Amino acid sequence: MKDLKSIRMEKGLLYETIITTKNEDNIPNAAPIGVICKDTLEIVLYLYEGTHTLQNIKSNPHFIVNITKDPLIFANSTLGDLSTDYFEKCNDNYYIKNADAFFIATINSIKEVEKEDNIGKSRVNIIRANVDEIIIKNEPVEPLNRAIFAIVESLVYFSRIEIVNEETKKIYSKRIKEMSRLVSRVGGIEHKKAMNNILKHVENK
Repeated sequence: MKDLKSIRMEKGLLYETIITTKNEDNIPNAAPIGVICKDTLEIVLYLYEGTHTLQNIKSNPHFIVNITKDPLIFANSTLGDLSTDYFEKCNDNYYIKNADAFFIATINSIKEVEKEDNIGKSRVNIIRANVDEIIIKNEPVEPLNRAIFAIVESLVYFSRIEIVNEETKKIYSKRIKEMSRLVSRVGGIEHKKAMNNILKHVENK
């Protein structure tokens, strides 16, 4: 059986995916959701109360995690509901037709906790799920981790620091530090090393 390593998902990292579920009327739903690779065959999700995804998986513990780089799918599934043309069926579940890979997962626990951040207090459900089956459709599969994009964006700002005025330089430095916090949260060892190198060079400017 394939495990998450076969689709380049590393233990401990968070990946941006599209999760597909279905409601009690068998209507599919898609939503962009970060998935933490807990182990080679286990994932963790953090779902807030009131989402269709949470409602659906509470009534049906099986769902599909789609690996795709298609920006339109991320945008359209965030801004509204995807039309049925985007979906295909697999073992009575729905996946995104043009996903590079997808896997079927089954919930093994749901824990509701109260979370407090800069937005305020909210109820969040910690979902642990097992990976049942992985289907690879297009090689190579490249799951999205935001850390690499934060690093690239930081390097763009860094490359311009020498040619902007002092006020803009402060703005760029602040944005790089914000990107650093993101990398610390979702990145792996190599991402963090790269970001630390950038920060050291920024301090010397």
